[in-house]
Amino acid sequence: MFWRKNKGPRPAAWPLSLPGSPARERVEDIKHRVEEISARSQYGWGHTIDFGPFKQEGLLGEKYLDIVGRWDQLGWLPASLKGIRAADIGCFTGGISLILAHRGAAEVLAVDEVPEHVEQCACVAEAFEASAVCAMKASLFELPDSVAPGSLDLIVLAGVLYHLSDMLVGLYLLRKLLKVGGTLLIESYATGDEEHSYANFGRFVMGVWWQPSVLCLKDMCQFMGFSEVEVEMYLPDRCLARARKTGDDEIPFRRGLNYGFEDLRDAVPRTMDVEKMAPK
Repeated sequence: MFWRKNKGPRPAAWPLSLPGSPARERVEDIKHRVEEISARSQYGWGHTIDFGPFKQEGLLGEKYLDIVGRWDQLGWLPASLKGIRAADIGCFTGGISLILAHRGAAEVLAVDEVPEHVEQCACVAEAFEASAVCAMKASLFELPDSVAPGSLDLIVLAGVLYHLSDMLVGLYLLRKLLKVGGTLLIESYATGDEEHSYANFGRFVMGVWWQPSVLCLKDMCQFMGFSEVEVEMYLPDRCLARARKTGDDEIPFRRGLNYGFEDLRDAVPRTMDVEKMAPK
């Protein structure tokens, strides 16, 4: 597994600095706003952000830089994203969002359902004058109401999948938002089991509903229409995944999903082999 061969973290470097030589008053204004938003956020500031004149420590530290660095190491996140339209869903403070913008993305939808997280991201984007970042409050499940289908080249879903009550519908909606040829990058809690397809119920410890196995994550992506699914464990309980949208074909099975399909007939015959269901 990837984590066994690459135990040492290889984080990406924070690439931004405050534009120009900011006056002391501006630095103080930014710091005051950061502290004010942090105080109103239930779990405080999210990502550790180096503003230059000061560094704001966050609940999640610099884990986002580790994730980006590992995607870089795998060759999954291009160094240049010039001109693409991306979304960072569950953006929290927007650390990854700003990195995507810095790499040249024309637009980055920085999405979070928690208002204070959206404020944090907007504050950071404004401070660094990252005009490509558009902070928006929305649940993943609400995104199709405001984002056109087939309009995104890249979606980042870091630390989010296991927070979803319905992982299948979430993945299906993300695929609908991607262009053909688009990529979904995932970071998630996971178990390293590649032989059995299951998701442990997380009992909402740390906000976790599910902890899927590697095979379960692959299965869910494939059943929701993704192709070329790759999953790599990078810690004993966390994984990275990449999946692509390679066509507009409909998913094979639609019954029971919380989505308004026009046709519920199976696209392919379903198996009746119960041995394929449960881990042994």
